[in-house]
Amino acid sequence: MKKKKEHVINNTKIVVVFFVFLAFIVGISLMVKVIAVIKASQFDNTKRFTLSLTNGKNIEVISLSPRSEDVVVFKFNNNVKSSDVGRLLEIPIDGFIAFKSQDLNQKIDLLFKSAFFSYNNLKTNLTVIDLLKLATLTRAIPENSINIVIIKDVSQLDLNKVVERLVTDAFIENDHQTIKIVNGTEVSGLGNRLARFVTNMGGNVIMVETESNKEKKSFISYTDKKTYTVERLQKILGYEVVKNKDNTISDITIAIGEDKLKSTPF
Repeated sequence: MKKKKEHVINNTKIVVVFFVFLAFIVGISLMVKVIAVIKASQFDNTKRFTLSLTNGKNIEVISLSPRSEDVVVFKFNNNVKSSDVGRLLEIPIDGFIAFKSQDLNQKIDLLFKSAFFSYNNLKTNLTVIDLLKLATLTRAIPENSINIVIIKDVSQLDLNKVVERLVTDAFIENDHQTIKIVNGTEVSGLGNRLARFVTNMGGNVIMVETESNKEKKSFISYTDKKTYTVERLQKILGYEVVKNKDNTISDITIAIGEDKLKSTPF
């Protein structure tokens, strides 16, 4: 009887150890997944964030500034493609949500809440944590802080004025960095397009010029330190960043090269 009891106890210990080990492995796996999701997060709840939403028929762009707690919603007609809204507004689009079918004419916190609960049925570059943060943030923003702009038939000049007033990045403005843009390609007007793009973000563009000698490689150079403005431009444009040791007329120089012509966000 004693041996039988010892045998049962030993079996129980093995089972307990097995389940403890299994729980440990599952816990590590979940932790790794959570860390991966956090690293993949697009939304920084301290900086302006702009994203497009579409249900296959209608398109809108939502730009949020958590710092000032204001939201701008640009609503487009059915003739605009979701891939074109960033270039039309001349602003960076940080994220996108493509619903299968969803009424976009509702409160934006409900849109993000719906996206959170139907995450597996979405096409998006956001994580489920991003959507939870967006739903929580927009729920706390009062209705009178939400500007709705319906884009119909407005000139590009008027549109730029609207965009510049509504969606500037306060961190870029506070950097007080002067920016020079050099078009090193054969595409006429590309430098001015980038200038509007950067200005709408809140950047201070003081000069746009066309280089006679074409640049093969795009780059961003800075003279003093790598500021938030430099980091933001690098993330959006995807250009290499270098430090310029020479004295220049501007704090930052953006050179458009031929290598990025097919991937310009502006």
